[in-house]
Amino acid sequence: MGRLTPQDIRDQEFKQSPLGYSKDQVNEFLGDIADELETLIRESNEIHVENKEARLALTTYMNVEDSLKETLLLAQKTAQETLKNAQDEADIVIRKANTEKEALLFAAQEDLSQIQNEIRKLQAQRDSILIKLKNSLRSNLEVLEEEFSDRDDNESLSGDSGLAEERIVDFSKNDLVVEDLLQDNSEPEINIPDDEAFNQE
Repeated sequence: MGRLTPQDIRDQEFKQSPLGYSKDQVNEFLGDIADELETLIRESNEIHVENKEARLALTTYMNVEDSLKETLLLAQKTAQETLKNAQDEADIVIRKANTEKEALLFAAQEDLSQIQNEIRKLQAQRDSILIKLKNSLRSNLEVLEEEFSDRDDNESLSGDSGLAEERIVDFSKNDLVVEDLLQDNSEPEINIPDDEAFNQE
């Protein structure tokens, strides 16, 4: 016998006997049982559908949870890789900056050394010019002293009193400005010519 349905209950017939139950009461009770069974079956079906939907929703939520877990793990991995890449890039930038700094310092030291060499070269050229200038002035001074000395001797021998009073220049005194310049310890300001002019001398 298969599963009992509400319709089976309604269609059920019993044998009659003189001492049996009331047929109307039995039929009414069987109808109530059939109605209740029908209600129970409908509720069971609804619960089964709801349970199926709940299982489907649970499966969906579990899939979403798994997907969220995978997304979270991927995000963590990506964040770690991004942080590592950023740290690596920062290290590269720092190393590059240090390399450029050392290169700039080296170039600056080279430039400073070259400038110092140029300064020493110009100072040597200046000293050489000053020496040449002083020697030239001394030579010209000696020539002038000798010239004026010969002229004074000639004029004193001629004895011409009608000549106008002549001005005697004493080159050993303040009249000689050049000598004062030569004896001054301070260095005169001289326009230093460029290297090509010195190279041509």
